[in-house]
Amino acid sequence: MLGIADADSAEHQSQTKNLLIAPVTCPMENRPDGAPKLSGPCRLWITPGCRLAAIYRADEVYEEYFCNYELNARYRQDLEEAGLRFTAMGENGELRAIDLPDRRFFMATLFQPQLSSGEGRPHPIIVEFLNAAAAR
Repeated sequence: MLGIADADSAEHQSQTKNLLIAPVTCPMENRPDGAPKLSGPCRLWITPGCRLAAIYRADEVYEEYFCNYELNARYRQDLEEAGLRFTAMGENGELRAIDLPDRRFFMATLFQPQLSSGEGRPHPIIVEFLNAAAAR
């Protein structure tokens, strides 16, 4: 999307200077020993008018995380200019979800919807994804 030939993730221990995915900048306090830096429920603020806001029908939600990496904030403006829409932010303005509004369904989240799904109550993002796939 940005045309960066050597873009990579810090997970790969790459020597590139273009790490689009970087270590989490704000680890959770009181996380269990051995848990990822960002784990457990965290509050999100949803961007009004985006697809995620329509799915949740709310502007603030809690979601579950289990990760050590996130989008490198250094690339935020470039990604927005390339067409990504930032649809959810963490408590300190950290990016937590994106979409491409001109696609039938293109959404990425740092949180993991499957962690808050349960028997008989699938996560609304998963339901929306299945509805979009079925409408094809």
